[in-house]
Amino acid sequence: MKDERDDLRAAKARLNRLTLLTQLALFLETLIVLLAPAVALLLAFVALSWTGLWLNAPPAGRIAGGLGLGALLVATLARLRHLRWSDRRQAREKLDRDREDAPAAALADALANEGPAEGPTSLLWTAHLLRVRKSVEKLRAPPPAPRLAAHDPLGLGALAVLALCATAFVAGSEKHIRLAAAFDWRAAAPGASTRVDLWIDPPRYTGKPPIVLTLNRAGEQAVSAPVGSLVVARAGNPGALDIAASDGLEPAPEKGDERRFVLRGDSRLTLSGAASGVFAVHSEPDLPPKISVVGDIKVNARGTFSLSYRIEDDYGARDARITARPVEDRGRALYDPPEAPLELPAEPGGLGEARSTLDWSDSPYAGRKVDLRLSVRDEAGQEGEVLVGDFVLPRKPLKNPLALALAEQRRILALDADRRAQTQFALEALDFAPDLFTPKFSVHLGLRYGVTALRHARNDDDLREVADHLWAMALQIEEGEMSQAERALRAAEKALRDAMKAGAPKEEIDRLTRDLQKAMENFLAEMTKKAPHRSGENQTGEGRSVSPEDFQKMLEQMKKALADGDMETAQALLDQMQSMLENLQNAEGGPSQKSRSRQTRRDLDKMMREQQQLRDETAEQERAKGPPGSPGQDPQPGEGQKEGQKPGGKAQKGEKPAPGGALEQRQGQLREKLDALRRGAPGMDGKAADGLKQAEEAMKDAQNALKHGDEDDAMADQQRALDQMGKSAGEMAKGEKDGDSQEAGGQQRGGRDKNGEGPFDNAQRSDAVKATAAQKARKILDEVRKRLADPSRAQEELDYLERLIRPN
Repeated sequence: MKDERDDLRAAKARLNRLTLLTQLALFLETLIVLLAPAVALLLAFVALSWTGLWLNAPPAGRIAGGLGLGALLVATLARLRHLRWSDRRQAREKLDRDREDAPAAALADALANEGPAEGPTSLLWTAHLLRVRKSVEKLRAPPPAPRLAAHDPLGLGALAVLALCATAFVAGSEKHIRLAAAFDWRAAAPGASTRVDLWIDPPRYTGKPPIVLTLNRAGEQAVSAPVGSLVVARAGNPGALDIAASDGLEPAPEKGDERRFVLRGDSRLTLSGAASGVFAVHSEPDLPPKISVVGDIKVNARGTFSLSYRIEDDYGARDARITARPVEDRGRALYDPPEAPLELPAEPGGLGEARSTLDWSDSPYAGRKVDLRLSVRDEAGQEGEVLVGDFVLPRKPLKNPLALALAEQRRILALDADRRAQTQFALEALDFAPDLFTPKFSVHLGLRYGVTALRHARNDDDLREVADHLWAMALQIEEGEMSQAERALRAAEKALRDAMKAGAPKEEIDRLTRDLQKAMENFLAEMTKKAPHRSGENQTGEGRSVSPEDFQKMLEQMKKALADGDMETAQALLDQMQSMLENLQNAEGGPSQKSRSRQTRRDLDKMMREQQQLRDETAEQERAKGPPGSPGQDPQPGEGQKEGQKPGGKAQKGEKPAPGGALEQRQGQLREKLDALRRGAPGMDGKAADGLKQAEEAMKDAQNALKHGDEDDAMADQQRALDQMGKSAGEMAKGEKDGDSQEAGGQQRGGRDKNGEGPFDNAQRSDAVKATAAQKARKILDEVRKRLADPSRAQEELDYLERLIRPN
C-alpha cells in the first residue's frame, strides 16, 4: 500500500512538470502570434532598405520612413496587451487533447466525499488512480504550435521573407551600409555609407573592354587608355565625393549620379571623400589612318583603271575615297572633277590591301593630266591621304573619226564653257554637206539639234545638256547597241557584288547571278557582231583569247562557291571576271610580242610537268626493282628489265640496254623539245636562256643514267633539270613588263590560250587561277586521295598519307 502511494505521488509530480511545460508552450504560442506582424514589418523594412532606397533619399524621406516604421511597430506591438499566462486547467486540456481517457484531468481530480482509507470508495479510487498513473507516464509536453498560416491567410509574412532573401543578393557586402542609411538623418550622408564606382570606357570602335579602377588603395596607380575614352565616377551620394582632374581630362555632361570626363591627353585624377585614390592616366594616341598605293596603276583596255592600295590604322577605317584634281585649270568647267568611294579591304576593321576598278572614261576630264587624291577616315574622324601626281585619266577607246570629234568638242565645252562659240562652229563644220559626209540621217539630226541647243543655251544647265547630248551621240556612233549592253553588264556585276557584301539571301544571289549571265551573253554577242570572223572568240588586253564558254565556267564555279558558303572564292572569281571584262577587246591581227612570250612560258610549264612525270615514273621503276637479290622482286619483261639481265646490273654483252629504255627515249625527246624552245623563243632573257641550257645538260645526263640502268643518278639529274627550268620560268615572268603584278608572279586570271586550253582546263598549270584557301585545301585533299589509291607506293608512304587524310 505504501508503494502504491509513492507511485501516485511520483505520477502527480510528473503531471505538475508536464503542466508547467505545457503552460509555457501555450504562452509562447500566443507570443509568436502577437509578434509575427511586427517581425514581418521589420523584415519588409530591411528588404526595402537593402534595395538602396535610402542611399539616394533626402533626409526628410529617411525621417518619414523611420517614423512610419515606428508607428507601424507600435500598432503591431499593441497586441501584446492580450498576452496572458495560461492556467493549469488549460494546460491539462492541452495534454489530454486527442485522448479519450483524459489522464491529466483524472489524476488531478479528488474525491468529493473522501471516506475511510480502508473503505471501499477509497480502495476503488486508489485503483482508478493507479490505472491512470500508467497513462500519465506516456504523456509528453507538446511544443509551441502557433499556426501562423491560419492567422496570415494572405501570406504577407512569407512574402517579406522572400523579399529579404532576394534583396540580400542585391545588396551584397553593403547590407549594413544600406540599412544604416535609413536612420542617418543628417543633411549629407557619411562617406562610409556611399558606394563609389570608377571606370574608364574606351571608345566603341577600339573594341577594348572597360577598365575598372580600384579605389581606396594607397599610392598612385598608373593606367593607360585610348584617347577619347570616357572616365566615369558614380557615387550613391555625389556630394560625398570630391574629384580633382588635371587638364588632360575634359569635363563631360553629367548623367544622373555619374560625373564624366573625356580623356584628351595624359592626366592625373584624384578622388577623396567617400572613396580615395590617385590615378596617373596615360592616353594612348589614336594616330591618323594611312593609305598608300601598292604597285602601279593599271589602265585597262576599255578605258577603266585599276589600283591596289593598303589601308593602315590603329583600330579600323570607316570609309575611303578617291578624287581627281586637274593639274591645270584652263577655264570655267561645267562639271566637277570625278570622285568615287573606294572599297575597304575585307580584313577586320577594313585594314589591309584592296583593289578597286574605276570607270571615269565618260568624264570630261578623261584624257587630261590629274592628281589622284586617295583619302581614308577612321572612326574618330581623322583623315589620311596620299597623292598620286601627273596621272592621265584613261579615255574610252574610240576609233570612229566622227565619234572622236564629238567627244573632243564635248570635252572642250564641258571644261571651258566660255568656248561655246568654238564648239558651235565645229559642230556646224561637222554637219557640212550632210548628203556627202553624213550619210546617216539620225547623225545629221543629232548634229543639228546640238547646234540649235547650243545657240539657244542660256545657262550652265543648258550647256551641260548639250555636252551630254554630244557624248551620247559619240557612244552611239562608236558602239551602237554595244554601249547599252556594256552599261547593263556593269550594273549587273555591281548589283551582284553589293549583294554578296551585304549577305543577301540565296534566292537573291541566284537571281542576280542569272541577270549577270544574261547581261554577259548580250555583251559578248555585241562584241562578236563587231568581229564575226572570230566566231565568238575575243581577246583580253593581255593577248589571251576568251570565249563565252570560259565565262560560263567561271559563273558555274562562282555558283558552286556560293552554294558552299565560300564567299572568299566567289569574290575572287568575280574580281577575276571583272578584270577580264575590263580588258576585253576584239582580237585583230597576229599575236603580240607579249603574247608570244607568254606562250613560250606556257610551253615551258608543260615541259616541266612532263619532266616531273618522267621523274615519278623513274622512281616507280626503282622501287619495282627492290633490294638486290630479294626474292620475288625481279622485274618482269617490259617493266624496266629484260629477261636474262641481272637485277640492278647492266645489260649482258650482245643484249640491248633494256633498263629504262622507254624512259630514256622519252627523256631524249623532251630534251630536243626544250632545245627547240630555247632557240625559237623571241627575246629571251639571258639568265632564262642559260637556265634552259643547264636544264638541257641535266636532261642529257639523266638520259645517259637511264641508258645504264642507274635510276638514282637519273632522278637526281631530272630534279636538277626541273630546278633550272623553274628558275628560267621565273626570270621570264619577271621580264614581262605588263604592269600587272599578278601576272609577274606567273598567275594568269583566265582566258583561252592558242592551244585551245581554257583557264580551268588544267588544274596543275603554274599560271592557273589564284586559288583561295578553300580551293587549295580541296586540291591537296584530291592529290592525297589519288596517291593513297596507288597500291604501288611504299607502305610507309601509304601509312603517312592515311594519317594525313584521317588525323583522328
